[in-house]
Amino acid sequence: MVEVRGLTVRYGPQVALEDASVTFYSGAFSAVIGPNGAGKSSLLKALVGLAATSAGEIIFAPQLGRPQSAVAYVPQQQTLDWAFPVTVWDTAMMGRTARLGWGRWPGKSDREQVAQALHKAGVYDLKDRHIGALSGGQRQRVLLARMLARDARILLLDEPLTGVDAATQERVMALLRAQADEGRAVVMVTHDLEAAAGACDHLALINRRVIAQGTPGEVYTPHNIEATFSSSHLGHTHAHA
Repeated sequence: MVEVRGLTVRYGPQVALEDASVTFYSGAFSAVIGPNGAGKSSLLKALVGLAATSAGEIIFAPQLGRPQSAVAYVPQQQTLDWAFPVTVWDTAMMGRTARLGWGRWPGKSDREQVAQALHKAGVYDLKDRHIGALSGGQRQRVLLARMLARDARILLLDEPLTGVDAATQERVMALLRAQADEGRAVVMVTHDLEAAAGACDHLALINRRVIAQGTPGEVYTPHNIEATFSSSHLGHTHAHA
């Protein structure tokens, strides 16, 4: 569905991601895994055009048409302004608005799609609530509803399991698994290696470079883990490459 070749992302003199090559497939639930500062978020941002690339290329499958409308992106919760005065319904409707383009009003089918997305994410009963009044788990599910409302072929999620309770984690993983089973390419950034290895079809281990990629059975080895993380404790920022 999307192929990344030799991608480098810099922020000024700092290299966030270097010469990264990775492929994400339709019908596959993929996880991008690595310590903090490994370039995982930069990879997703490059895929949606939010991070400038200094080398390499991103190739989307030709059948996607305009890649911008084929991709839905869920950023990390803490990067969003939850004080913004909108309801859960309004937030989910933004997924449709982004797909329709500015200046086009959503119609009946769009409203039906938003309602369905809210039901799937388990937050339809909160549709009139202000987003600022929600818990962390509820907010994550609202972001999922917005993503579902967009009805994209490629779903990119940055740390969707962080700061949510176990029930929400379970719901998120089941929902993403279902989206992959419907033929979408689902890509989740996480530092939770065990959760990803147990649920995903495809893993990409990253620490500024792609250390390894493939099925969990191929990738989840002591050598690859050591090369990705500096110790057995997830979240350290340097790796023994």
